[in-house]
Amino acid sequence: MNSLKKNFNRFLIMLKIEMLLAFRHGDMILFGIVMPVSIMMLIGAIGDSKTVAENFAGVASVGICAAGLMGIPLTVASYRHEKILKRFQATPVSPLILLVSITALQTLFAWVSGVGVYLTARFMFGMSLEGGGWRYMMTFVFVQFSIYSIGFLIAALVPDIKKANMVCVIVYFPMLFLSGATVPYNILPRGVQVFSDLFPLTQGIKMLRGAVYGLEFDGDIPRFALLTIIAFVAYLISIKTFRWE
Repeated sequence: MNSLKKNFNRFLIMLKIEMLLAFRHGDMILFGIVMPVSIMMLIGAIGDSKTVAENFAGVASVGICAAGLMGIPLTVASYRHEKILKRFQATPVSPLILLVSITALQTLFAWVSGVGVYLTARFMFGMSLEGGGWRYMMTFVFVQFSIYSIGFLIAALVPDIKKANMVCVIVYFPMLFLSGATVPYNILPRGVQVFSDLFPLTQGIKMLRGAVYGLEFDGDIPRFALLTIIAFVAYLISIKTFRWE
């Protein structure tokens, strides 16, 4: 019991440190929170409540995309590159606690982003969640869980920070711009839509959109199965291949 309490206190300390570092650098604040809220405000300013509802799910997923495909893998790769993970193995604070604190902070960023986008859409432009809040929140957490698996896979497989930056850019920007997160999916050319459907985030956004409109869950079953398989395989490979140094 005392050991559990000590580890929890260490986790809280590490989380505080990670939060201070994140605020100092400011990348997640800008790209994970400010940017999606600003996009939602822009969409609402140039469209109507129907346009806001159509694009809400995609914009709300920007925080997930930024945290899962940039925040987690780049932070872990940076700590490995700088030998920080290795040094933690010689301290009372295990590297695992550091990883948990990184994940918790990135999760918090994604939630704050999602809530900020929702409050903007709801109180500035009158959007409502026709499918109910609980279904939307559960879908949001599921999509987050599945997208984060890709981030952990990158963190596990990529050996250094330079390669991590390159891989994250290759994975992050196509999903950000072609999955419906920033550019509306329905205005993309048909060929681009077919390509976009290969992205896990695209399927996740479609699930979120179904939760927004309260659509029947039957159409989401294949998406749910696909994202579950991707997450299971990605997390499994991450665990098997992860290196502390």
